[in-house]
Amino acid sequence: MEARATVIIPTFGEARFARWAIKSVQQQTVKDIEICIICDGSPSYMVSFFKSIERTDPRIRVFTFPKSPRCGEPYRDIAIQQTTGRIICYCSHDDLWLPNHVEVMEEALQSFCFTHTLHAYVNLPEAAKDENSLLGGIHWIKLNPEIMEKMQRGHNYFGLTFGSHTRKSYYKLEERWVTTPIKDCPTDLYMWRKFLTAFGKNCKTIMKVTALNFPQITRKNWTEQERDYELKRYFDKIQDIAFLRTIEKLQLKFRPTLLDKLNDSYKKHFKTMKKYLRMWKIIPQSRRRPNFHKKKCLDLVLFERKST
Repeated sequence: MEARATVIIPTFGEARFARWAIKSVQQQTVKDIEICIICDGSPSYMVSFFKSIERTDPRIRVFTFPKSPRCGEPYRDIAIQQTTGRIICYCSHDDLWLPNHVEVMEEALQSFCFTHTLHAYVNLPEAAKDENSLLGGIHWIKLNPEIMEKMQRGHNYFGLTFGSHTRKSYYKLEERWVTTPIKDCPTDLYMWRKFLTAFGKNCKTIMKVTALNFPQITRKNWTEQERDYELKRYFDKIQDIAFLRTIEKLQLKFRPTLLDKLNDSYKKHFKTMKKYLRMWKIIPQSRRRPNFHKKKCLDLVLFERKST
């Protein structure tokens, strides 16, 4: 009998803090899920640690493999082939899901092949002085042709924890999870590109925050205990409905305003104007005059159009 969702949790190294990511998956409103903990070269004592968690919940299965060249991508394919979930979700071992993550993904994937929620990342403790400064930011994007093109060129707008797809669409891909061959390309982005190429318009952005990312790059000097303490603290928070409402409010705070969109549009059109002005030799290619005002550029363009 198939489950409603299969959840892949990749882990490596000393990562007892991964228990909080696992707990956040266990606490989902959708209970009919398979939880796959993939140990990518994890030390034997860490495998034993995860096996002890496995014994407490029949939905959990631990997969152990030797260390892969990158992040154990081919092992995810093995786990997917040995499970039954109608949709496939992912949770990095140092991230947390909000309780409705699978529920939100499942609803969107009834009509689409691939989806993602908004990538929200948590500030460092010294920067998170109050509720308003809790989040460091939200990558507020929408999968459209422009964003998809940027992703194909190397821009990554959402991490592994925030993406999900149907099992059927995964099996239709020409290439599934494999070791990412491009050195500077994030392994999750390499996978997301395959879905964007194969399904295009059948990929959807969900304009909600359903997970929290704790960037490793800003915590690279932290001890395992420090990471464990932070994740436990936020796991406890997400059990509180008042905290979840705070996340919703912060989501609106980071939402782009109409003025932001107009500014982005202006920058795009101004860039185009400069290109034409250089073609008309109004602005030198090598060096522009420092006092050349944007309004003057616009006047010149309008004048040129009237002349033609």
